[in-house]
Amino acid sequence: MMNASNTRNRYPTVDIDDYIRQHHGSHFLYIYRNVKKFYHRFDAVQLDIEFLKICRSKDIIPSFLWFKTANNDLSSSPVYKACQRKLLNVEIDAKRKKLNDLKIMYKFSLNHLRELSSADFFEHLFQIMMSECSYLINKKRRTLNKKLLSLCSINNSTRYYNAKVVTNLSSRVLSDEELICLANGLDYCLPPKSINSMNVASNVETFFQRITDVYQHQKKFMNEHKEYEAISESDIRVLNTKELTLANDLSSLTKSFLQRANQCQIQKNKFDFEQQNYRKLLQKLKEDTSIIITRPDNGRGVVLMDKQDYVNKIHAILNDPSKFSSLSEDPPLARENSLKSLLRKLHDQGQITDQFYYLARPTGSNPGRLYGLPKVHKDGVPLRPVLSSIGTFNYGLGKALT
Repeated sequence: MMNASNTRNRYPTVDIDDYIRQHHGSHFLYIYRNVKKFYHRFDAVQLDIEFLKICRSKDIIPSFLWFKTANNDLSSSPVYKACQRKLLNVEIDAKRKKLNDLKIMYKFSLNHLRELSSADFFEHLFQIMMSECSYLINKKRRTLNKKLLSLCSINNSTRYYNAKVVTNLSSRVLSDEELICLANGLDYCLPPKSINSMNVASNVETFFQRITDVYQHQKKFMNEHKEYEAISESDIRVLNTKELTLANDLSSLTKSFLQRANQCQIQKNKFDFEQQNYRKLLQKLKEDTSIIITRPDNGRGVVLMDKQDYVNKIHAILNDPSKFSSLSEDPPLARENSLKSLLRKLHDQGQITDQFYYLARPTGSNPGRLYGLPKVHKDGVPLRPVLSSIGTFNYGLGKALT
């Protein structure tokens, strides 16, 4: 094989396309251009994959994955960001597939070119091809590095958030990071630090009870036992074959889920910086007892108020004699006993079903809970009083009737 200097002296280094066309024909030139094209594209796609993987590792979204939505508020939502991450993974997979296809086409064209040319001429063409492509690849690498630096600076600077989502009526001055965190909304939640196996098992057991009649049988049994303090052998519930099979399947699925979840937890024992920062911010806001965080009267935003201001407005509502009056005793217990007696009477007479009776029958009733939602669109930001009836003596009756 000739050395590089002899090869350069024998074959031209400029206008190589014209030389190939004159001495080897158009078909040879076509093969040479294909080799050069596939070689350049192969290296370019490799750079693209490297760029996208760096973006994924740094949780940076390239500009081509930003898209418009009909509702501008969605662009700051976790769902929008999750969709971008999925699209980024899909783009990386597509680039990898394209890289494999280019590798096959490049090798095929390169072998074809090697068969059509002599060894020294093939080496000369390969050196020219590498020289020309290296310039283009280095240029692309510099362009991608500039993009990456630009995206990093944007990602590390103050991030975009919708100022309309958060309304700060408190005396606390919120930082940009706190505003961004709160702009995710009250429904936003971070993944748990650890998996509570007991909660998972308890939820699965509750699910099993509710899809069978075990739950109703247990509730009926406990109520009768509480009332009559009598247990007979006929009260013992034995699972049938289908229920036993279902219980075994749920048990095996639960064990498999916990095993995989624990493995995933070990692999991801460290949360990313954004999640760690959000936890610290939310913890600081939680520890600030001088403010309350709630939602507005209309919409799905976030409102911060001074706690004392909130309490004063609630007291003003409660002190209005036209709407509320003070009681000297707590009536829920007496009303609960009265409703239980009425339901038991109707149940014994067969006028209501067992399911209705056990759903409507109150236990451990509490008085209603009053809270206020700020009307941020009105002067003075008055509160709209809301009385929550969850846990009251007639809450179960209302559910049974609906």
